[in-house]
Amino acid sequence: MKIRIFKLSFVCFIASCLLLSSCVTLLGKKQTIKVDSYPTGAKVYAGNKFIGITPCYHTSKKAKSTLTFEKDGYQSKTIETNTQMRGAIWWNWLFTGPIGLLVDVPYWNKYASTNYQTNLNELPQPKVYSPIKTPLIAAESYASPYILNQIPLSNSNLELRPKIIYKKYKSAVFMIYTRDREGIAQGSGFFITSNGIAVSNYHVFKGSLKGEEIIKLSTGKTYKIKEVLAYSEQYDYILFKVDGDNFNYIPVTKRGYDVGDEVYAIGSPKGLENTLSNGLISQKHKDYYIQISAPIDHGSSGGALINNYGEVIGITSGGRDDSGANLNFARDIRAIFTTKY
Repeated sequence: MKIRIFKLSFVCFIASCLLLSSCVTLLGKKQTIKVDSYPTGAKVYAGNKFIGITPCYHTSKKAKSTLTFEKDGYQSKTIETNTQMRGAIWWNWLFTGPIGLLVDVPYWNKYASTNYQTNLNELPQPKVYSPIKTPLIAAESYASPYILNQIPLSNSNLELRPKIIYKKYKSAVFMIYTRDREGIAQGSGFFITSNGIAVSNYHVFKGSLKGEEIIKLSTGKTYKIKEVLAYSEQYDYILFKVDGDNFNYIPVTKRGYDVGDEVYAIGSPKGLENTLSNGLISQKHKDYYIQISAPIDHGSSGGALINNYGEVIGITSGGRDDSGANLNFARDIRAIFTTKY
């Protein structure tokens, strides 16, 4: 009888110990953490699970071992959570009541609420080019008649709506990435033949490392420049061949243009790929300059200036940052031809 009472007492003692040791476990199993970042507005992932946008709170039975912060324009960053947050509270049930309490109690605040904050670093921005002043002595290399004869000319009588122009020719305009000793630069360009003859501004390539240029289409495909066909620093154009075939292209206009004509520009200002803007021809200047009201920002250099017949009339070259008069410029596409048409 005494043995049975002893066994029963022993069982009750063990049960009491387990109950006492698990009290803190059961009460503290919900863990709340505050997560923040500088700057705020970053997406936060606990492991692979999205938990919110900073600043935010996250409550779970078991904190993940890592928190990952992601924000556009900033480098993603992963930090580790406190080791006491990784479910250490769950293994205390293996201990006796007094030992379990001694282990749990000191970390009660850790389990209940913990703050995590980190600073995010900005992504390095590509350097973009703005128009440069024409030097007194410019580098010139004119296209041969054989090359110029490959360029289709157009004199269409069908006027197109802006939506149609963009839909038809957005894939003919591309982004150009160049590299020099200071970093990466971005500009624009466009095809004027299906076999890969393309145009951009001379200043987009000036000073870049030869052979390091990358042509990126709106489809995401990338190409290399096969050959430079002609260039003019004075008139700020470069004619080159892309290594490929069957490209969408914009036909070169045969018609002239007048002040007041409506025009459309497609380029990639500040890396915003294939952005459409519209405006008017404000004035015509010497050296093949066309003054336009269509906004041209950094990164749009080398883009296409199109009339309302869907024909390219110019190469967008930039605007004046020091003026509030909406002064933007392009170079007449006819600058690439050695003879008038």
